[in-house]
Amino acid sequence: MYSFGETDVYDQVENPEGSFLRKFQRFLTNMFGFAPPVFHGRGIFNYMFGIIPYRRPINTVVGKPIPVKQNPCPTEKEISKLHEEYKTQLEKLFNEYKSKFGVSKDQKLEIS
Repeated sequence: MYSFGETDVYDQVENPEGSFLRKFQRFLTNMFGFAPPVFHGRGIFNYMFGIIPYRRPINTVVGKPIPVKQNPCPTEKEISKLHEEYKTQLEKLFNEYKSKFGVSKDQKLEIS
């Protein structure tokens, strides 16, 4: 399953290198192991700033099921194999539908 437009419902506050926000986020990362992103959407009575998502379309596409053999104690190798299969199928799904939902044909799905 992949949802096109999901990243468009909020805007992230810019945090260029050297800015106070970037330094603060690095501090949080060093202290806690992660830094929460600073984002905003629209307000209830205004459209400029708030925590409500913007009214933008989200289109979800669903691929074929990935068969999984039940195993109460899977090995790391089995988990890695299924994870790779999931990533492969997700990339196929993205590439199949990206042009339909306004994504450039040159855009690649980045999975980290």
